[in-house]
Amino acid sequence: MSDATPPTPPNTSAVTLVRTSQAWSQADSAAGFVLRYISPMRRQLAVLLKSTEQADEGLKMIISHLVSAGFGDQKHDRLRDFLLRSIRSAARKRLKEIPESKRPEIDFDQLKSDSKDWLQYWREGLLERAWRALERIEHATPSRPLYSVLHCATANPQATTSMLVIQIATEKGVQVDESIAEATLAEARTMFAQLVADEISETLEKPEATDVRQEIKTLGLGKAFAGILAKH
Repeated sequence: MSDATPPTPPNTSAVTLVRTSQAWSQADSAAGFVLRYISPMRRQLAVLLKSTEQADEGLKMIISHLVSAGFGDQKHDRLRDFLLRSIRSAARKRLKEIPESKRPEIDFDQLKSDSKDWLQYWREGLLERAWRALERIEHATPSRPLYSVLHCATANPQATTSMLVIQIATEKGVQVDESIAEATLAEARTMFAQLVADEISETLEKPEATDVRQEIKTLGLGKAFAGILAKH
């Protein structure tokens, strides 16, 4: 998903699980593409190396390698698996640069693609990107305050519509009546689900609907699709 152009909003309460056929490994710039996912990578490296400074050094190594070598020619599958291998390699190299007396112990065998921490960091990274994309849509079309309405509703899920209207006006400075708030919330939920699906499909080498569904399940993102029809 481009960080510059707001995605096309869906016209119904359904989302299309796969809207792109381009493999992530075919991106014009490997380093540029991976920079989208710096946040979860940095969090994982910081935990491994017990230092944000060392994490940043590890990230520099990864990006430098991608600039010079790209994604390589080996078989690819999920981007999160590729990045985890890169994280593991960078962590090993950084350990050699740390004095032995200060070198943290790392159980690399626990650093797997389905590890709880890595899945959490990855899930939160994808959600952050979806939220930013929704916010860009609102900035491009202020008459559709999708981000403001959904952000407030998510922060206070027990709020009634009247309470939500007040919260939106107070926190976001956006004035909407109750009927508009309800309609906008329904549209925002669908749009957000579409954005999440787009984020997932763009991290799969050959995205298929069944693979996107599996990632939604594996990453625990089913809540974003509750009550929304997901189609191929």
